[in-house]
Amino acid sequence: MRRVILAVLLAVLAALIGSRMAAERPAVQTAVLDTYWPPEEYNVLDLDRPQVPQTAGSTLLSELDSWYFSRTPTAKGDYTGLLAGKSLILLLAEQWTPEQADPASAPSLWRLESEGLCFQDVYAPDWYQGADGRLFALLTGLVPTNLGDGTALAWVGQQHTYLPCSVGTCLGGMGYACFAWPGDKTGAASLEALDFAVRERPVTDGDMLVQALPQLGQGPFAAFFVLTGADAEQTMGRLWRALADTGLEDDVLLCLLAEGGEPTRGSLTLWWKGAPAGRVSAGPCSELDVTATLLDLLGAPYDARFLSGRDLLAPEGSGAPVALGGSAYADWVTDAGRYSAAEERFVPADERFSGEQETIRYVLQMRQAVYEQYVYTRRAMERDYFRSRLGQ
Repeated sequence: MRRVILAVLLAVLAALIGSRMAAERPAVQTAVLDTYWPPEEYNVLDLDRPQVPQTAGSTLLSELDSWYFSRTPTAKGDYTGLLAGKSLILLLAEQWTPEQADPASAPSLWRLESEGLCFQDVYAPDWYQGADGRLFALLTGLVPTNLGDGTALAWVGQQHTYLPCSVGTCLGGMGYACFAWPGDKTGAASLEALDFAVRERPVTDGDMLVQALPQLGQGPFAAFFVLTGADAEQTMGRLWRALADTGLEDDVLLCLLAEGGEPTRGSLTLWWKGAPAGRVSAGPCSELDVTATLLDLLGAPYDARFLSGRDLLAPEGSGAPVALGGSAYADWVTDAGRYSAAEERFVPADERFSGEQETIRYVLQMRQAVYEQYVYTRRAMERDYFRSRLGQ
């Protein structure tokens, strides 16, 4: 009976919130840069502090400075640099459901899950850009905004936009050899602009992995594979054997992002030799959070303020909204509830809010965060902001 009453109360609250917010739309507001400057225990780059006015900037560059440099970066923690010097194998599996693995029918996938860190509450947003959107979010940690007449990934390939905290650019700057084996629809120019050397795909995913690993050299490398085949178990089995045969098993970080059984749900697993295996509850997350998580684990210098996603292993935990679509007015979800933009409706996950006013303030804050993230990312890429700011 108590659950029924709670469900009714949450439904009523959601309807009230929707009616109160129906007439409101978020507007871009330039954040004021305060006197706080993050110390070295935060994930920030060693940059000169911009001279940002304490009011809305008169130019786009000063407006972007004001927004980015007033954001709070993630702190370094116990996982920071834990795998420094290790190589990275990053897998984007488009037709897999590894959460269904069991030791009898799928021992290779089961090994990945049982020995790795498996994140809960992983979402697969619809970026309205097909495979390009998901790949861009995964490799850059930025919201895939609409740019020009095409996708964000295509824009990078055409404009050679500088994204210093993307996986390939950041690790390449540390001396990693970065390679990519994309799917058939992915433009090589875009991946090359993200500092990956693009390689041709063999016939099958399994062949690709087996043939590629012995050719990656002796130094640290980052290898990105798009897996399109449906036979996940066979492909994963060949990968384990290839890692053992090449002696890489003890010196690699393996990251698998896969589709889930539901349209908007995914699966994310990190594996390395000796990882603290088990289910990880880091709050709702998506492919946007992979870049920051990998860079922190590998000890790469990056600036968390420049990314849309967050480090899933950071000590401060969850809190930021996970956008579920590729627009400034997307649906979103947090550990506190889920918001539908079309219905202007928020469904609380629990009873943490003390009343309607507190709930409405929270929803407006999260909605504004999603809106600003989308708008400022688009403006930064149109302006090639990071090249201007870092002097590249």
